[in-house]
Amino acid sequence: MAIRPPLQKVLSPCILEVERKFHSLAARHLTQNGGIPPFQSLRSLPLQTIRDTYYDKSNLLSSSGAWIRRRNGIWEAKIRKGGDFTNSRFEELNRVSDIAACVENITGIQAHEKEDFGLGIMADFVTTRETWIADEEFRIVRDNMDFGHEVGEVELQRVLDGEASEEEKMGEMERMDERIGEFMRRYGWAFRKGRPVGKLTAYFEMMGQKRS
Repeated sequence: MAIRPPLQKVLSPCILEVERKFHSLAARHLTQNGGIPPFQSLRSLPLQTIRDTYYDKSNLLSSSGAWIRRRNGIWEAKIRKGGDFTNSRFEELNRVSDIAACVENITGIQAHEKEDFGLGIMADFVTTRETWIADEEFRIVRDNMDFGHEVGEVELQRVLDGEASEEEKMGEMERMDERIGEFMRRYGWAFRKGRPVGKLTAYFEMMGQKRS
């Protein structure tokens, strides 16, 4: 009887996302020729309505830099790989098995997605999102939440091979962050000055005010 070789584990592609938040856009309608220099190209994407439900367990995930959410019914995880609340670097997980493994690694909980991975809801809100693709690759988004907060982001995303090392991931995200910084300085006319406040931070501040 022939001996079959052991099955090799198929590694998920590594999805990296780097983003820089901004307070708001300088104009209500973003246009290609709204300032000098103009964008090389700019196209608008359809308006989105996004329902985000975030989950945690005694703040174990968020304090470890992991955010588990169900976006329009689809599970996602974002693992912080550096930066801060304004300039953020994440690795994204989209496979349920990878998300379950992440939750178990941080909390010790073994649970199925149908059990919400053993987690509880910590935030739930709806976002109306406007999106533009500038210079063919930079994603500019303006988010308006149903609790009255607005914030924007400039994002870049890269997909690496699943076998990419942590050093390779960190190096690529460093380059992505530098490119976003250069982009925002070049087109500074598009972004209004001011301290941006992330949607979760604003949500928790709002909930705290309601309880007081």
